Amino acid sequence: MTAFAGRTALVTGGAKRVGAAIVRALEAEGAEVLITSRSEGIRADLATRDGVESLLAQLPRIDILVNSAANFIRAPLEEVTWENFDDTFALNLRAPFFLSQALGLRMRDRGWGRIINIADVAATIPFPAWLPYSMSKAGIVALTRGLAKALAPAVLVNAVAPGPVLLPEEFDPVDMQQAVAPTLLKRPGTAEEVARTVVFLAGSDYVTGVTVAVDGGRLLR
Repeated sequence: MTAFAGRTALVTGGAKRVGAAIVRALEAEGAEVLITSRSEGIRADLATRDGVESLLAQLPRIDILVNSAANFIRAPLEEVTWENFDDTFALNLRAPFFLSQALGLRMRDRGWGRIINIADVAATIPFPAWLPYSMSKAGIVALTRGLAKALAPAVLVNAVAPGPVLLPEEFDPVDMQQAVAPTLLKRPGTAEEVARTVVFLAGSDYVTGVTVAVDGGRLLR
């Protein structure tokens, strides 16, 4: 019997990158996993109210929610606009809040549930060229702590904060080196390392309200 046999998980943004690795890891532990994306699985634009509400209306019982969908819009201070600011917060923070509100309350009523949010080390060390993104991930950390209190003791809520994991394809070698150099382990992380941490938190019965850094020691520098 695997850890999550009989459990149903929803992984937003589960079609690629870290989200896809989380899907594979949960499935390996026996969970039935649903995904959302704009092109695969349950198609939903989670940056819109209609997209979130439409998704919620068609979901079966969800036992494990992983809020992984996010955008990573590069916007140095002088390039931040109302539009890219709103786009970032709509997907990265507003959608996780309303999905967690609706599904978390249902989990609480049933007496069991797990919510895992994907944060980022940028919540603690803001990236100057990605300020709205960094702010949205700081909000995810606050959301995690608040939900843990609001939904206890039935629902455990935690977050994972990756460091330099699956760096953007547009990064050149200099960008790559600058991202990895501040880590203690001197290498980028893998999506699978993040996914294993998600599985651990989903299976834990006595960890809630924490943000686990999977960052090669980046936050210690």
